[in-house]
Formats: sequence, C-alpha cells, structure tokens
Amino acid sequence: MARTARPWYWVERNAWYVNKDGRRHQLGQHPPDAAPPKKIRGKWLAPAAIQFRFHELMATAESEPTRTGAVRGLLVVELFDKYLDWCEKHRSPRTYEGYRWHLQRFSESLPTPNSFAALDLKPFHVIEWLDKHPTWGATYRRNAIASVQRAYSWAEELGHIASNPVRKIKKPSPKRRDRFVTPEDWVKIRNSYAESDPFRLFLEFVWETGCRPQEARHVEVRHVRYEKALVAIPPEEAKGKKKWRLIRLEGRALEVIGDRLASVKSGKLFLNRSGRPWTSSALNCRFGRLKSKLGVKHFPYGFRHGFANRMLVSGTDHLTVAELLGHSDGTMLAKVYQHLDQSDAHLREALKRAIPNEAKEPG
Repeated sequence: MARTARPWYWVERNAWYVNKDGRRHQLGQHPPDAAPPKKIRGKWLAPAAIQFRFHELMATAESEPTRTGAVRGLLVVELFDKYLDWCEKHRSPRTYEGYRWHLQRFSESLPTPNSFAALDLKPFHVIEWLDKHPTWGATYRRNAIASVQRAYSWAEELGHIASNPVRKIKKPSPKRRDRFVTPEDWVKIRNSYAESDPFRLFLEFVWETGCRPQEARHVEVRHVRYEKALVAIPPEEAKGKKKWRLIRLEGRALEVIGDRLASVKSGKLFLNRSGRPWTSSALNCRFGRLKSKLGVKHFPYGFRHGFANRMLVSGTDHLTVAELLGHSDGTMLAKVYQHLDQSDAHLREALKRAIPNEAKEPG
C-alpha cells in the first residue's frame, strides 16, 4: 500500500519537500520566522506556510492529468535538485552553498514553482527576478545569473534537457571595488562595537591578519596552532586545494584567537551572538547596519585590501605581502591590489634610493 504523501524536511538544504507519484517536489525553504523544524512521533511538523504550499500542490496534482516526462519534461525545481545533488558530491561545501542560496530563491520566484517545466524557462524570468532586488550590486547579480546558467548547462551536458534556454543572458561586468578600509576607517568601525561583540572580534581578526573573509568564517579550533602562532588550513580545505594556507598571528590577532579558544572547544571559531557560524548574508546585514551608523558602505574584502595597502606603505616587499595574503606568487597582488595604494610616498623614497644623485653640471 502506498504511503500517504507528507512534507519532509531536508536539513542540509534547510528546505521542505514532498514525494508524490515517485517524484520529489520542493515546497520551499523553512520560513525564518517559524520555529525550528522538528518531528512528532516520527513525522515532520511542517509550519503553516509549508502546509499551505503542500495542499496547493496536492490540489493541483489531483486536478491535472498524470504528468509524464514525455509530455511536460523535467521541472525547474527537479533540475536544480539534481544539480545541487551533484554539486554536494563533487564541489566544495562553500561552492555548493553559494549555488543553493541562489537557486532556491530563484525557483521560489517563479509563478508556479512546483509545476514549472525546465524548458519553459525564459531569460525574462531571470531578469524579472533580479529586478525585484534593486539593491543587488553588479557582482551579486552576475553570480545569481551564473548560478542559473551553470545548472542549466550542466543539465544539458548530461542529457537531462535538450537545450539551455538561458544560455545567452548577458551578465553585468563585475565591479572592482577600489575602496579599502584605512587605519582611520578602522578606528571608527572598531569603536562602533563593544570589545566583546562577536562581530568586532571577527573584524579584528581579518584586519590584523589580512585573511580572506571566508577563511575567517570557516576557521575551526582544529586549525589553530596556538603555540606556533598559526592558523593552518590543510590543502583540501584551502583555496586552490594545492598547498597549506598559513595565517600568521601576531599582537591583537593572537589575543583574539586566545579569547575564542577559551570559549569554543570544537567546530567553527567565530560565532555570532546566537552561537552560530557567520554566514555571508549575516555579515552583509551587519555591514548594512554599519552604513546607517557611519554613512559609509564597507565590505568584508575591504579589510583584506586595507591590510595589503598597509603592508605596502610600510615598505614590505610585494612577495612577502603576497605570502601573507596566501597568494602563490606576486602576480595577483600586482594585478588586484596594487591599484589600491593611493599613497606613493614610500615608492618615491624607494626610487630616490635606487637612483644616485646626478652629477652637477660644470659651471
């Protein structure tokens, strides 16, 4: 006897699903304002919003004739689920989370998310979704479009769909952020938070070490070599996955790590007030509040750029700065960071030392 269809919760995706007629249907993400998902007598207790979508889906399924692959083809949510299943197995957790974030929100923006055929998708569906979010910058919009296009390209390559209907959507050019956090900016930012504020501790670590914001988010207790004043991330977890990423700790950075080790015994080192790891969206929210307070929009990478600029201005050579930043050589530093240096006094001093005084002209 067939089981009664019921909503169930997929923990890793923070989303609700239901299995109907041998197919998996997405009901949407768990509402942020609802109580945490839980089971009662072995059955998931879905929140009201999910129950509504569930009954809506079941009513639609009963009123329409049985859908076959030959008639309607793969659904958008099914295509995305297949792609995310593949990403979860073959891509890094960070890459998987990025795609999941965009694809789930895009699928929920469709007129009929649980019955929208994959090949019925048109470029205007993606553009209209983006237009609903006017605060998204060029880089974020570019990543959102790329997430949808990559899922469809993957499905086409593997034969899940015959063609990619969103291949030709033009992506905006990524906007290079020339602004970086200066020492003067840092004093204002730091003084905006109490010494024990988790957000301040996170920012202090990035400011003092120049590490990538995502590296700071994912640092765990097991990565810390406190006696050696190092954070050591193994190759399989580091960017590029080729060599160890070593983050050197000095001064305040070492103090921050010591403070966190006294509070956290395992898992992620930097946690918010709720005891949860920082997410990129949570950081963006905090920077949004900071803008309303200081009148200036800062961003996580601005602290890393500021570190690079401080090192260059202090006279540190490019190769040393590149090593501290975790680059394989000085190429990336010259290409991406050198334009940030708006103070050329140290460059002029180096030029004076390199060029001998010209001989005086004979009188």
